[in-house]
Amino acid sequence: MTGMPVVSTDMIAVYELGGVSISEFIKNNNGDWKLFRDLEYSILQKLENSQNIILDCGGGIIFDLDESGNEILSSRKVTLLKKIARIVRLEGDLNYLAQKVINDPTRPTLSSKNAYMDILAQRSSLYKEAADYSINIDSKDVEEISRRVLTLMPQMR
Repeated sequence: MTGMPVVSTDMIAVYELGGVSISEFIKNNNGDWKLFRDLEYSILQKLENSQNIILDCGGGIIFDLDESGNEILSSRKVTLLKKIARIVRLEGDLNYLAQKVINDPTRPTLSSKNAYMDILAQRSSLYKEAADYSINIDSKDVEEISRRVLTLMPQMR
């Protein structure tokens, strides 16, 4: 719709992991997300001077882990994201969002609806804090969501 390239941080991660899926990488590292969160930061550093791209990020991109392994808002990653582009949060009903990803084997630890809903509930306020814009996606198709994002384009860098 824009002619701009779409760059996926998750696809870059899989490439940098030598073709190993994110799920497999987490499994191979005993469920430890810290290495992956650091890889995401490294990817954002490489994209830091990118212009005129649409950056497609995984839902955990704005997080790092504290000493206890709990997710915290990553100021280092949010700062880089805001340098690259504006952050558009896609929000919706938790049940609707859970149905979109239920039993998706590419999503580690998100295989059950309750687990996914718990993660979203924990992350919700931090998503709001990091976002420049929010768009509700309930019952909307990809084209309509894309059009809504495009209405923000004049306001974006």
